[in-house]
Amino acid sequence: MTKSLALALLLLLTPAAVAALEPARGVVVQVTVDGTITQGVAEYIEEALDYAESVDAVGVVISLNTNGGFLEATQDIVLAIRESEVPVAVYVPPGGRAFSAGSIVLMAADHAGMGPGSAVGAAEPRPYDEKVANSVASWLRSLAESAGRNATAAEAFVTENLALSAEEALELGVIEHVAESLDEFLVEIGWPAPAQEVRPSPRTSIVILITEPLHAWALVILGGLLLLAGLSHPTFVMEGVGTGMLVLGLAGMGLMGVGLAAAALMLAGVVTMFLELKTGHGVLALTGAVMTAIGLMMVYRSSPLLSAGAGVGAAVAGAVVASGIVGFYLYKIRETLRLKRGWGDLSQLVGRRGVVKRAIEPRGEGVVLVGSELWTALSESGEGIEEGEAVEVVGVEGFKLVVRRVR
Repeated sequence: MTKSLALALLLLLTPAAVAALEPARGVVVQVTVDGTITQGVAEYIEEALDYAESVDAVGVVISLNTNGGFLEATQDIVLAIRESEVPVAVYVPPGGRAFSAGSIVLMAADHAGMGPGSAVGAAEPRPYDEKVANSVASWLRSLAESAGRNATAAEAFVTENLALSAEEALELGVIEHVAESLDEFLVEIGWPAPAQEVRPSPRTSIVILITEPLHAWALVILGGLLLLAGLSHPTFVMEGVGTGMLVLGLAGMGLMGVGLAAAALMLAGVVTMFLELKTGHGVLALTGAVMTAIGLMMVYRSSPLLSAGAGVGAAVAGAVVASGIVGFYLYKIRETLRLKRGWGDLSQLVGRRGVVKRAIEPRGEGVVLVGSELWTALSESGEGIEEGEAVEVVGVEGFKLVVRRVR
């Protein structure tokens, strides 16, 4: 009897549980793109389209605000939109932009709308390349024609670098709607509002982060500097973090479709900074910074739909200005390494006093600060010495200092 009741309850509750776990159907899935169109953004949109198909959504709406992006990523987005089993709408929010690559994504949509104060167009390749311009212009024209939009105006986004306000785009037939908000846009196209916003997966979030051009560049440079700093540190924490940042930065460049020459030049710039350790004059630090800056510019040059803007100029200027600071820092590291590697006489430290920065274990090692530098140290008596205690250098064993507690 009890078993029968339990089974009956299970049969009654199971459908309810399944229904509760099942995603709501008949919704609109929202994707928010606010920034450069990169491979990470393309993966984000592809994920959202797959999710929308799996829950039988009414459609996917992309809230788009961008100055441009990478051509390869834009191609992937357009292909995903065209192959999607659910309709796709693109809306540029009030005051937003759909410039360069963004205008292509807008033209690929089944429904195109913009908010007041927004703008679209300006897709001429920079620097100008006639072959690229012609191919992108014909592509835009084809997308506009297939969606029943003004193909001539869309083509002029490239051939004349035309940019239109929301009202002008509506008047010329480039878009179908001007709406005060995303919800109003959804109502106008007959979709339920509000939309259900989906966020990128953890993996895609990382890809979005590292494929942002300035992020990838910063990871490479900062990773290299951490490796340099780690050379004068008694632990391997900085080397580990620096290596990880270098790998992520280079991976980001690869996902961006950056040419081998640009990536190699940026890496060579970091290596050249390393060579500053051998000279100590600051020349190689400056050379490395310039090489890295040129590599960064090549990233943008190889991506005609990516608007360089003020960010790149600031990054390049920052690299050159920072080279002076980096050169001085590398000079100080070089002097430390020259002493630690036996290029100088470590016996000159005998008799100097310092302080324990990491406790010296009994018959083990620790770290002491002597002469404004950190050193691996041993206790003369074999006894432990606590962190913060004063010590005196009484000898040298290889590259390690032998110290005793100062009473």
